[in-house]
Amino acid sequence: MNGRSFITLLAAVISSLPGLVSAEVLREDFREGVAHIPIVDGDLTNESLNLLRLGPGADQLKFSHHPEVENDPYYVWNGKCEGPVILGFELEKAMDLSGKGWWCRARTKNTGASKMHVALKVDEQWVVQQKPIKNGKNWNIQRVTLEGREWRKLDEKKVTFDEKVVPDLKEVTAVGFVAPVKPQGSKSCIRLDWFELTTVSRAEKSQPQPSSTQKSVGEFLEQGAPFLRSALLIKNGKKMNRVRRGLLVPLGNDHWGCFDPDLLRWVAVWKAPAGEAPMTDDSMAAVSYPEAKAKAKSVPQLRGEVLFQTSEIPGVGEDDRAGLVNEGGKVGPLTGKQGRWLGHELREKAVVLNYLAGETPVREVLRMTEAGEVQRVMKVAAHDRVLQLRVGDHFKSVQGAGASLRDGELTLRASRKTQEVILSTQTRAPGMKFDFPEKKPAQSFDPTVLKVKNPPAKVDGAFTVRPIAIPKGTRFIRPTDLAFLSDGTGLLTTLDGDVWRIEGIEAETSQWTRVASGIYEPISLDVTPNDRVFVLGRDQVTELIDHDGDSFFDEYRNASDAFQQTLQTRDYATSLAVRPSGSFLVAKGGIHNEMATKDNELSGHRGTVLELSADGLQSRVLADGLRLPYVGLRNDGAVFASDQQGNHVPSTPVHMIEKERPFLGHPPTNFQKSKEINEPLVWYPYQTSRSGAAFATTTEKGFPDLGETFLQVSWGGKLFALETPETAESGQAFSWQLPLQLDFPSLNGVSHPKSGRLYVTGLGISGYKPTTESLLGIASIEQTGALPSPIALKVDKGLVEVTFNRPLKTDETVTPGSPALRMFNIQRTGKYGSGHFKWDGEPGEQRFQPETFSISEDRRTVRLKFTNLFQSDVTDLFINVTSGPNVLPLHLYARLAHLPEASQNDLKALAALESEVLLDAGDVKRGAAYFTKYACAGCHALDDTKLVGPSLKGLASRSDEAEVKQSILDPNAMITEGFPAAMPSFAGVLTEQELADLLVYLGTLKQ
Repeated sequence: MNGRSFITLLAAVISSLPGLVSAEVLREDFREGVAHIPIVDGDLTNESLNLLRLGPGADQLKFSHHPEVENDPYYVWNGKCEGPVILGFELEKAMDLSGKGWWCRARTKNTGASKMHVALKVDEQWVVQQKPIKNGKNWNIQRVTLEGREWRKLDEKKVTFDEKVVPDLKEVTAVGFVAPVKPQGSKSCIRLDWFELTTVSRAEKSQPQPSSTQKSVGEFLEQGAPFLRSALLIKNGKKMNRVRRGLLVPLGNDHWGCFDPDLLRWVAVWKAPAGEAPMTDDSMAAVSYPEAKAKAKSVPQLRGEVLFQTSEIPGVGEDDRAGLVNEGGKVGPLTGKQGRWLGHELREKAVVLNYLAGETPVREVLRMTEAGEVQRVMKVAAHDRVLQLRVGDHFKSVQGAGASLRDGELTLRASRKTQEVILSTQTRAPGMKFDFPEKKPAQSFDPTVLKVKNPPAKVDGAFTVRPIAIPKGTRFIRPTDLAFLSDGTGLLTTLDGDVWRIEGIEAETSQWTRVASGIYEPISLDVTPNDRVFVLGRDQVTELIDHDGDSFFDEYRNASDAFQQTLQTRDYATSLAVRPSGSFLVAKGGIHNEMATKDNELSGHRGTVLELSADGLQSRVLADGLRLPYVGLRNDGAVFASDQQGNHVPSTPVHMIEKERPFLGHPPTNFQKSKEINEPLVWYPYQTSRSGAAFATTTEKGFPDLGETFLQVSWGGKLFALETPETAESGQAFSWQLPLQLDFPSLNGVSHPKSGRLYVTGLGISGYKPTTESLLGIASIEQTGALPSPIALKVDKGLVEVTFNRPLKTDETVTPGSPALRMFNIQRTGKYGSGHFKWDGEPGEQRFQPETFSISEDRRTVRLKFTNLFQSDVTDLFINVTSGPNVLPLHLYARLAHLPEASQNDLKALAALESEVLLDAGDVKRGAAYFTKYACAGCHALDDTKLVGPSLKGLASRSDEAEVKQSILDPNAMITEGFPAAMPSFAGVLTEQELADLLVYLGTLKQ
């Protein structure tokens, strides 16, 4: 289906849905790429459009992007044009735009004397609107109606306006944007980020709390959403008013309020642009919604007209929070002595805030009357001393027994009973209606039930894998984690803040209902044995509570926000585990670059594994020095952490946290200034596990040969079993890869309480393309074939022993792989990742076949004899297990720190045994296979798509073989402008023959 057919179908589908008030029918976003002149057809994302450049300045229209500018879009700029210009888009098929309600929306930044006008082509004649789109110093979204406007004929050669016309818009063949004035560089120019044609103005969508059928398709912040948790920046003169974990509440008629749970203050009330979002789409979830194609570089900023705002000081008590590591500011919540955020509830049509002012419980609602009056309606519990709250001087009057207001401070006299208080922004006589909403919880604003048929299961070697279908509705579902209630009902979190209830997940047809929304980018979910539901967002651990038993969660209780949260875009929580004691294990991202963003705050909780107390008030750092960790809790109480390769992290590790607060090797988060690195339990080769994610435990019911095996989940769609012997005599800690490959990136795993099947879920996001076939997915896995499982590994200087969980059956055999053993070292540096190095320090790997191979009499232990083995960071032992018709490749990974280092004599003896390898000239087909095997396609596109690395389209036409080879072996030697230094060295990773084959393949990329 081509782009135009898809748009036509989408319009037809939307028009058939009752109650939808807006339908995006045509949109152009422009591709991501390197800036160039002129813009060309290949820069368009919509296949149904052809680019038109008309007028004296046509050849200088620039496709522009500044990678050094935070969140700079990919846009069209006319600043270098030598005269007026028309940027046009020819339609594959004519459109009827004559009906009422057709609008053109565009994100623009037009400055100086330059003006941008909307134009259409009708009956081979261009017509242009006399009135231009509004100018603005900053990027802004403009909309203009196509009906009832003053139109003039447009001379497409001179770009001049002629006589007035009344065009018939039934057959529009092109849409365009006209700049009739010669630009003056950035001083006076037009910029276009994207545009769309919609059937109904989004300005008409301003009523609060509409039914679920009144939401438009594909918007991150839905019309009618009861609240949203998010960070927010608000301009306050030359400074920014900062909210690191805010609660945004709609007040109706495009008005919004934002509460700051850290400082217990209402930060601001403002009016958003009519029908538009109240903030910029800069969060990780919003900027990538609905497609996983970008990552956030800036913090969301308030959009619209501020009615009032408060200073960045506590609403109650003193600021006793912790300070940042890299500057003097303070972050995190108040300690609890001054006050504490308790969470919020949905009651009837309102959001009710719960917090402590000192030790006094306060319940509060913010509302706006039809007359535009803002009111804080409060129920303050009995208290035995005077209570004071800073409310700001924008509140002019107060009503309530024992309440007084002066100089922006609310004073409440001691009271033996609950006080009812109303603050108002207007000066008025007593008599305001209290009307506090607490009769009953609110129903979900989206009660729609989606039913979907699950695909059939597929056998993959010893496993049966069943994909779980993800339904499509008015809300995109991008799964991050899955957990189960004790009865087998599933709860799924999404990156976009939703929680879905899945009934019948193991049946042919499952039923999905959204039961919570508005959570701040939840990545992890855990359900306790007694069915308490905890979700980890960027802001807090939230307990979801259903008070009335209707399956919809109506209370979002703050279980803990005791970790420090900053504005830094990479400061997100990745994983959650609840201990039997009730305390919470949380892992926090630690990627930090001083030059990355002006909001690059660094707290002492970045890049750490934390334990938060069961009461939610205290935090304790269990380990620091992590780059992007996930935390796991084994059934015996042992704590594990994964990490991801990058600067100072040479490959993908798994750590077992045994001693008090170890430093795990990432210097930017070495807050204790430790000089000793606690090396990981095991290193995975980067090409095997590109990014470590969360952990899971199998069950004996679902995996008879594995039993309760602790697994590490890899984003590459792979699972690794972890084995840690109790004593050194028992053998070597190691991990082995389950012979299984999922077709989607995997982040989390959990076992079903009834069937014992393992459910894995995950998604890909940002410019990093996963090596898997799909971008997201959910699947159940169970063992249905025989799989003898390695449970012990012993390695000495010349002998390797692998012991299985049971004796091998008569139809099961084990043979060495080829090569049977790979051993190499890696290096921690400030560069991204590491090459592979032999024992003599040269790039490469030690590769061996065993001298002898045998199986013990009890058929449980396999022995491989080698001449000499020496200390290695990474060891990959490869054996094949044949079980009936299945050949199952098993890779065992270990860090052999206990072996001796190779001496000079050892190295000489080894060199004498190695024979010279003769290379062939290189093979294109093999090189293409290595391009996929080593995940080159994950960072480098072969077309104009922008990923984390530059496109390789036409590589052979602009680079010689020597330059390409250097980029592979020493990628930091020359960095392409506009791209990060994020490619690891492949020195020693690729064999000489593999490198020769890859270079031959890359030499074919001439167009």
